[in-house]
Amino acid sequence: MNYKLSILIPTYNRLDLFKETLSSILKQVENEPVEIVIVDDGSTERNYEYALEISKKYPFVKVQRHEKNLGVGQARNTLLSLAKGEYLVFIDSDDLLMDGALKKMLNLIASNGAECYVLNSYREKGEKLKFKPFPIDKKRLSLLKAYIDGAFSEAIYLIKTEVARKHPFNPKLRVREDFAPQACYLLFSSFKIINEPFVIYRDHPQRLRKVADYYFAHALASVDDLFNRLPEPYQFLKPYAMARAYLELAKIAYKSGLYDKAKAYLQKSIEYYPEFRRSFKYFKLQTKIYFKKVFCHSK
Repeated sequence: MNYKLSILIPTYNRLDLFKETLSSILKQVENEPVEIVIVDDGSTERNYEYALEISKKYPFVKVQRHEKNLGVGQARNTLLSLAKGEYLVFIDSDDLLMDGALKKMLNLIASNGAECYVLNSYREKGEKLKFKPFPIDKKRLSLLKAYIDGAFSEAIYLIKTEVARKHPFNPKLRVREDFAPQACYLLFSSFKIINEPFVIYRDHPQRLRKVADYYFAHALASVDDLFNRLPEPYQFLKPYAMARAYLELAKIAYKSGLYDKAKAYLQKSIEYYPEFRRSFKYFKLQTKIYFKKVFCHSK
């Protein structure tokens, strides 16, 4: 069959959430020119067995397994190699495809209007759904800066498969593995922004970012990964991107109770980009860290 779309799902544990994600997609796919490709990245739960059962029922579901956990970067690359659709979209195994979203994607593909469609989403915040419109008038350098600032953090990318394969994922990265490829989608393809929600990013305890040292190291390495792919005119933004990454890590360290680490990351952010010192976000976090450290030492 000539598939118009490949829905690519990397999965690792969180079996109950994975089942709900798959259910939200399956009810929209039957009788459409769409395949679902699943790569289980060495789950210790029964993700692979469950996906295999589903594939026996639905011939458009393809499943492959990594015998050991190789990380989400490698899982995404495996999915890239397996996709047979004209376009593809990655759906994380804890997200929900909204009703009617698949039909909208197929209509966008049929319109032949762009190589990449930047689709918006809802993000759960407790019992509420948060929606953040994407900027639509950014060009090149300002577009990259907006991306670094997180303007497209809620995006999923419906992209031509041949274009996506030009920008593979760094297999060494286990966090922010999509930071570089998605920036390249925006910079090096014809794209259209669709400010409508297609997916719900779910809020759940298992989504909390790990605070292991490798998380911090890989998050910073993702910035190197991006700028290693970019030509010279973009390179002046690297210090800004490093500063933003350190600021984000400072927030994560603070929320994890690692106040000394948070303070050190905050300091690194202004070493890379001194102007951050005048920002409200920097001042707010600096103040919170200060009072936490005072409170902890006074106990």
